[in-house]
Amino acid sequence: YLQAGIQAARDAAAKFGATIEVFDGGWSPSTQFNQLQNILSQGKYNAILAEMNDGRQTCTILSEDAPKQGVLVAVANNPLCGKDIQEGDAVRTPGTLTYVGGSQGRAAYRDWIKWVSEQNPGPQKVAVITGPELISNTVNTDLAIKDVEAVHPEFKVVAYIRTDYSVPQANEKTLPVLQANPDLTLIISNYSDMTRGAVQAIRQAGREGTIKIFESGGSRWAFEAVKSKQISSTRTFTPYSEMYLGVKALADAWNGQPVAKFTALKSDLVGSENVDKVKPEY
Repeated sequence: YLQAGIQAARDAAAKFGATIEVFDGGWSPSTQFNQLQNILSQGKYNAILAEMNDGRQTCTILSEDAPKQGVLVAVANNPLCGKDIQEGDAVRTPGTLTYVGGSQGRAAYRDWIKWVSEQNPGPQKVAVITGPELISNTVNTDLAIKDVEAVHPEFKVVAYIRTDYSVPQANEKTLPVLQANPDLTLIISNYSDMTRGAVQAIRQAGREGTIKIFESGGSRWAFEAVKSKQISSTRTFTPYSEMYLGVKALADAWNGQPVAKFTALKSDLVGSENVDKVKPEY
């Protein structure tokens, strides 16, 4: 996912005549915060394209400190300042140029999980696999689950599995959930690498064919897993688009062109009926 986004940012920079430097925070909010401090103190950058692990911690430095120094800020994927649950233009934080995303917002997750519940009527016991606790994708998935459970109480989540988005950790943490819930019927995952770990866990537990998996992510692996019926469906994420359009927004602003406060990205539901008609972004 991140590699696709980095490549997109480099492609856009090349097209629009920008130079770019990539900072890897290693999934650490404190590391990212320190990196932002260093970026601003160096004074050699005039724009930041930010994909933050903890948008609350970096709220002030990106929405106030950076603009005061004449640094334009575009935000992608994970909103700032607790705006994770907002929708439309309200997702953008004042002081920043634009927010690019939406496929991992509360409304998108709510619509998707509502669709999953409708595809599986009647009593369901569900395990939900997410990434780290504070990241907006996790926050919005949790809120979307509560929204759907309020309308469909028979759709019951019995376990939340928090991971670092990796295949090994998803595998390790899914196995005991399978053992503790022999009547589990569904797994919902909000990233393809975690889904891959869950598929391995189901195979190890001898539960193939008894649990349906619905996932968001839409990686190349997920598309193949749909084709081979390891998972029921996937929903595409947009790592390339969000980074490319983030750089483009910064370039447009520097060239005096109008920039939307919120650029909503399209997500596709992919099942066996259309898996050959949609292309993954990573």
